[in-house]
Amino acid sequence: MRRIGWLLAALLLAGTASSPAFGVSQSELDAVEREKAEMAAQLEDASDEVRAAGQELAETEAELPGAQYAVDVAEGRVAAAEAEAAQAEREAVAAREALEAAEAEHEAAAVAVESAREARASLFTATYRGVELLTVDAILASGDPQHAVDGMTYLEFMMEGKNLAVEEVTLSRREAANAENTASLAESEAVAAEAAAAEALAAAETRFTEAQAAEAAVQQLVGRRVAALAVAEDAKDQAQSEYDDLEAESERLADQLRQADEDNDNDDSGGGSSSGGGGFVVPVDGWKSSDFGWRRHPIYGTTRLHGGTDFAAGTGATIHAADSGKVVYAGWSSGYGQLTCISHGGGVSTCYAHQSAIWVNTGERVDRDERIGAVGSTGDSTGPHLHFEVRVHGQRVNPVGYLPGCLCR
Repeated sequence: MRRIGWLLAALLLAGTASSPAFGVSQSELDAVEREKAEMAAQLEDASDEVRAAGQELAETEAELPGAQYAVDVAEGRVAAAEAEAAQAEREAVAAREALEAAEAEHEAAAVAVESAREARASLFTATYRGVELLTVDAILASGDPQHAVDGMTYLEFMMEGKNLAVEEVTLSRREAANAENTASLAESEAVAAEAAAAEALAAAETRFTEAQAAEAAVQQLVGRRVAALAVAEDAKDQAQSEYDDLEAESERLADQLRQADEDNDNDDSGGGSSSGGGGFVVPVDGWKSSDFGWRRHPIYGTTRLHGGTDFAAGTGATIHAADSGKVVYAGWSSGYGQLTCISHGGGVSTCYAHQSAIWVNTGERVDRDERIGAVGSTGDSTGPHLHFEVRVHGQRVNPVGYLPGCLCR
């Protein structure tokens, strides 16, 4: 079941069961189907309610790891998005503070320009009105050399003051223009930072919603699992009773096969060509979905014998006689559904269960590999497959030792 869980995790994140983005191969998907078929085979002797509960349990057990993984991923994305949003908010605050500082600097620069302009307004006005020329005329008209020298010194001072005033105003205006540009850039950066913060916050909210949905999916799966367990527990006694009935049917069949072996030995005409060692042919073109042997019930934890080997195949697929022999049973047999059993002599017989159609009759002799019926899902079966048994003196044994090692036709 763990393999199914991890594969479904990948498929859940991909958003589709066939997305090539995660490289899920057909063989991996086939493996999932095989494991689900194995679970179904383990429940073939259960009641309809228990089967449904078992399938529900199998599905929820398979999906829970993937759903929980999706929750972990979503929560990680929430944390990352929240950290990104917090950083974006800090950057937005810093950008806004830089903008305020730049605007303050621009305002101060503008005030400096105005102050410089007002401080030098009278000098510029006097210059505009020709005061400098009048002053020069006065100095040249003076007959006192010392007075002329003092006047020229004053004139030079005035000219120097004018130049300094012009430079001061020009510099103030340049600083104001730079401050204005800085403020404009800071404003753009602040707007961009705030937009990024808003986007990051929205992403965090989206991730949080995804995490909530993933968590809800997990809780739903858990709820389904609990409900399925409750149904299965309520039907536990009935399931055991039905299993006991199936075992009783198997014993009745064993007695019938033992009697048929005695009859065949007496008339000395029913012997087949194989009594083990891989001499049988594989009875159907399919893949082995369930082994012979004791196994733990997937719901109740009790051990039960699965008395044959199951081959998954489509409804209507041809069933072949594993070896030549005499048909000793052909008809309905409780949990086995449509059943055919063939005695091959030497106390060895084979049985073919859950058929959709039987093409031979009791007492008929069949050849090795002869077509004897069609695959179905009759009796206690959860899907089309062949339940194949090998019995020695009526007792069920592992069929694999009687079949080719490749289990292929």
